[in-house]
Amino acid sequence: MPMPCYLTLEGQNQGKIEGSTKVQGHEGKIHVQAVDHTIEIPKSPQTGLPTGKRVHGAMTVTKEIDKSSPKLYQALTSGEQMKNVTLEFYRISPKGTEEKYYTAKLENAVLTSMKSWTPNCLELSNKQMGHMEDLAFTYEKITWTYEPDGIESEDSWLAPKA
Repeated sequence: MPMPCYLTLEGQNQGKIEGSTKVQGHEGKIHVQAVDHTIEIPKSPQTGLPTGKRVHGAMTVTKEIDKSSPKLYQALTSGEQMKNVTLEFYRISPKGTEEKYYTAKLENAVLTSMKSWTPNCLELSNKQMGHMEDLAFTYEKITWTYEPDGIESEDSWLAPKA
């Protein structure tokens, strides 16, 4: 069973955008239900060889509609740049406690789309789901950190790769 992710946001204009999480240690964060993010290198359909530079797709997170939603729409409609977009991934440690094991941090991010949706209420598998929304962020730079070993990698589409 997947463990939750938590999103922390801070806008240039609105400041901290708080979510409705009440879980101890995560109060005020946005509880994330799903994450979708792709980075790929274009390739030739004939040869399979790379034909260009890497392309960062938007990072899309799925969350329940909560108290952050109006502020997120404000950020979207005004083009507000985000000072902080941090996604924290958790798992159960060998000791049986929750541990943060992975972090993705976006720099110079902008919320580029929001999609509100409601799961099919007649589908029994959806009974745990509330009213949802998908947020898509584009960014200049991303940093990934595997927390237990401090392994870090980053990429900026502005900087050429050596």
